[in-house]
Amino acid sequence: MPFASLGLNHDFGWSITMFQNDDLDLIAEKVNPDNPNQVWYRGKWVDMTSSEQQIAVKGQAPVPLVLRQSPHGPIVNDALGANVGKTPIAMWWGFLESPNPILEGFYQLNRADTLAKARSAAAKVQAPGLNIVWANAKGDIGWWAAAQLPKRPAGVRGGFILDGSTAEAEKDGFYPFSANPQEENPSRGYIVSANFQPVSPTGMDIPGYYNLADRGQQLNRQLGDKAVKWDLEASQKLQLGTTTGYGPRLLAPLLPVLREVVSDPAELRLVEQLARWQGDYPLDSTSATLFNQFLYDLADAAMRDELGNDFFDTLLSTRVIDAALPRLAANADSPWWDNRNTPIKETRADTVKVAWQASLAHLRNTLGADFAQWQWGAAHTLTHGHPLGQQKPLERIFNVGPFAAPGSHEVPNNLSARIGPAPWPVTYGPSTRRLVDFADPAHGLTINPVGQSGVPFDSHYDDQAEAYVDGMYVQAHFSEEEVTANTRSTLKLLPARAAQ
Repeated sequence: MPFASLGLNHDFGWSITMFQNDDLDLIAEKVNPDNPNQVWYRGKWVDMTSSEQQIAVKGQAPVPLVLRQSPHGPIVNDALGANVGKTPIAMWWGFLESPNPILEGFYQLNRADTLAKARSAAAKVQAPGLNIVWANAKGDIGWWAAAQLPKRPAGVRGGFILDGSTAEAEKDGFYPFSANPQEENPSRGYIVSANFQPVSPTGMDIPGYYNLADRGQQLNRQLGDKAVKWDLEASQKLQLGTTTGYGPRLLAPLLPVLREVVSDPAELRLVEQLARWQGDYPLDSTSATLFNQFLYDLADAAMRDELGNDFFDTLLSTRVIDAALPRLAANADSPWWDNRNTPIKETRADTVKVAWQASLAHLRNTLGADFAQWQWGAAHTLTHGHPLGQQKPLERIFNVGPFAAPGSHEVPNNLSARIGPAPWPVTYGPSTRRLVDFADPAHGLTINPVGQSGVPFDSHYDDQAEAYVDGMYVQAHFSEEEVTANTRSTLKLLPARAAQ
């Protein structure tokens, strides 16, 4: 997940992830041709302000940095790169426009033993947006999408650069917290928060950069199973799940196409293997490997010719590609299927055939000619990189891994890799795993990705890394008696002696 934290005492607990709402707009300013320091704002020319900051550099003279600001916000052209052009681009961000008493909110959240107190604390978290999930030992549960949601004019799409000389760039304040997505003690008895797009009680659209719904849907299906007793063991299996419906959903409209364009009997068996695949990513899966490679080659064959190399590579790093590919696969008449670099007009079948052949060729060259060797764990690996490990041969000393890694992008065990050609190094995953039974909160289970110390050559530098990737947990100790009984060593930080 993008971010996670947790507060806990014996009576209640809470956790947070990012609520990926769009509370930031980029705004193109109209500049006065007679005065480059003025922009058109609400019917008149208005001066931009500027200030000079001195950036201290060790061993060198300070570097001056001039910061300009329009009425819409700071000018951020330098941060956007050369492709943005010379038009001043301002950044309007809700974080800069609200009181945002977030520290007070967290202070109160750590003392919120009732739903009302937790709700009040969540309302004080205004930017950046956070999903706050809360529960107490009495059985109350709650979730609030905590943020201030800006009121944009009707029809304005904040995903585009807005025109600062018109009303589309203006805001009419923020919606009240009661309009934010939230749930308290729902009748189904549980809450699922997996960074997908939530729904406001008012029904209004809340733009943002949300994850696909598949992961949350998978969790909801499992949690809704009345036959499962949700003890710690069942909860571990839930956290470590490697399945979602994304792969089968994307493949469904393409399987008939593949059966038409693939003629080799051995390759047809691979097609039928994909047809039976449930969208799971265990270490021994060859279908997961084939699908992941085909996913990339399908995007490459369909989109690179229109976007060019730079924009295509940028697309692969965004969540837009996750939503775009299933829509593309289902639309036989999409203009994206045509390769602009050829004189003929390609169909979906033509482009799917090209992607399929490219996938098999790459996997043969990368993992060998034997299909049975295309196992997910051979292609999908987790390495914890240290900054010094970027320089060879220091990676052998400081980096931890690689480990064969189950899971994938947007499954419950979200060990995610960027869409691309095999192999796939994991780029992010759970910052920690925790399971807390509120009937016995002093004996929760936890694990972190590497170790406790973060100090190379220390025995606790990487002593949890292998257990983490293998889906194991360790016992957390909260009471003073248990901490004492399970202490293996003690680290003492002592101040240096005062100068005589």
